[in-house]
Amino acid sequence: MDTTPQPAAGLAASPARTKLDLLYHDVLGEVASLVDRLETVNASLETVQQQIQVVADTQQVLPQQLARHLATTLEATAKPIHQQHQQTIQAMLDSTSTRLDHLAQEAAQWARITHQSARRIALIAAVIGGAAGVLGGLLAGLALGQWLIP
Repeated sequence: MDTTPQPAAGLAASPARTKLDLLYHDVLGEVASLVDRLETVNASLETVQQQIQVVADTQQVLPQQLARHLATTLEATAKPIHQQHQQTIQAMLDSTSTRLDHLAQEAAQWARITHQSARRIALIAAVIGGAAGVLGGLLAGLALGQWLIP
């Protein structure tokens, strides 16, 4: 048997029970606080996971969007440059064409002058040659006449 003295039923059990109840209430409050914090963290975690998913989805689509945007930007930038380049080349070609037409006209004019000069020189050479032939014939005739007629 137990030989330890037992306190009176109503006096000693009440303060111990109250302290135990206060301890239980304190622990339950702490547990409830921790549960609330865990629920808040869990909700925050779910929000963060959704945000991470959104970021991951964006990162998957981003290169394609960037490629389209880059292609559009390059095309929009290249068109004016290409048009300006074409206009500059066309202006240079027009200027060159005008110069070449002018040079061709001058060359044709010089060719006509040269052709006329060549014809004149040929006519002069024929006249001089004919005159020289006539003169040579006269001189030969005179020489032959003096030799044959003594």
